[in-house]
Amino acid sequence: MTDTTYKYFHAIQILEDNCTGCTACVRVCPTEAIRVRDRKAYLDPTRCIDCGNCVTACKFHAIIPRSDSLKAINKYKYSVAIISAAYFGQFTEDISYPVAKAAILELGFDEVAEEASITEFMIDVIREYIRENRDKRPILSSNCPAVVRLIQVQYPSLLPSLYLRETPMSVLTRFIRDKVTKEKNLQDDELGIFLIVPCVAHVTAVHQPEGVNKHLQDGAFSIGMIYGRVREYLKNLQNNPPEIDTYPKGLTWALSGVQAELVDCDDIRTLSVNGIDNVMEILSRVEDHYLDQYDYIVLRSCTNGCVGGCLNVENPFVAMSRIKKMIKEGDVTEVDLSGIETMYRAGEFDVDQLSARPIMELDKDIKAAIKKMKQINEFLTMLPGLNCSACGSPTCYALAEDIVMGKASIEDCVVLLKRQSKEEE
Repeated sequence: MTDTTYKYFHAIQILEDNCTGCTACVRVCPTEAIRVRDRKAYLDPTRCIDCGNCVTACKFHAIIPRSDSLKAINKYKYSVAIISAAYFGQFTEDISYPVAKAAILELGFDEVAEEASITEFMIDVIREYIRENRDKRPILSSNCPAVVRLIQVQYPSLLPSLYLRETPMSVLTRFIRDKVTKEKNLQDDELGIFLIVPCVAHVTAVHQPEGVNKHLQDGAFSIGMIYGRVREYLKNLQNNPPEIDTYPKGLTWALSGVQAELVDCDDIRTLSVNGIDNVMEILSRVEDHYLDQYDYIVLRSCTNGCVGGCLNVENPFVAMSRIKKMIKEGDVTEVDLSGIETMYRAGEFDVDQLSARPIMELDKDIKAAIKKMKQINEFLTMLPGLNCSACGSPTCYALAEDIVMGKASIEDCVVLLKRQSKEEE
């Protein structure tokens, strides 16, 4: 992607009226995508990776997540919900796995499918990909869309190392779309497939997918919103337990570390990392070839994996414990994956090589860009180097850059103003 006019979709929204200019969001953004000017936060859409850190950090609800309205399912003759494995960790232990799943049908969906139903199949696919690509080491997982965008923005040299296959929910989407349109005799635009997801990065991935030629899904709903809607149906369903297929072994996909453990075998060595700061440290080490001994690295931007997403309602540690209990106690449903296997062998789950995401350039003219770089360094020598973010920029270097680009002034530095005030006294 080289067109700097490209419009990026983001599943977060800044409410200016709620913003106090506290800079909490600035300090937690891993890609320096947020600035505060005139006591209001604003977003650089080219840098934002939708990790959700700012949503969690903002205590004034000035940065809120966006997802689709449930009314969207009414536009289709037949609607299918595909549930992230993280969903099932949100409920108290008196709500059974089948009840939590069946409750989604009460919202108006015609069919409910689970990410968990194909995760075992995906482990075999990942192993095969690793063995077929011995020249790539390590291979980096692409299941977390925030991590994929992080690599596009800050670690573009690692893009060739990304695992180039669809994620489980996208694989399931392709299979369901093919299967249901044939079985129900539907046109493609009569079938709506929606994801129920744990984080804003997954919402963004639905509306602006990377590496595919078209939108696979028709919308995405937050787990938190769905959780709030299904609660009224839980008691009745608990009193009349539904008969519905469940896939407890596949729920492991929501937990950090488990995917890596399952892929790991005699000829494949894996590493699992979670939390955006840890992910960035590991990616830096991969760039420097310190981790070439690993064959496959699973990277999750959220703490503990998808159970830590900002669209969940339960504490990630509690959710993780509940999912582990379901895995131990659940009855396994056999699933026929021959259709998915056929599509996989036909190459239908391959994705295109991703390209770097262009971020701010100092100037299109190389001479002018060099001049601006010198100006940045000059301003940097004047600034205190504390990286306190009080100016509204994440670091002193970012402020120097903003000054040269006309987006800030040297007077924005609170430390310099205080020093100047003392000198005048």
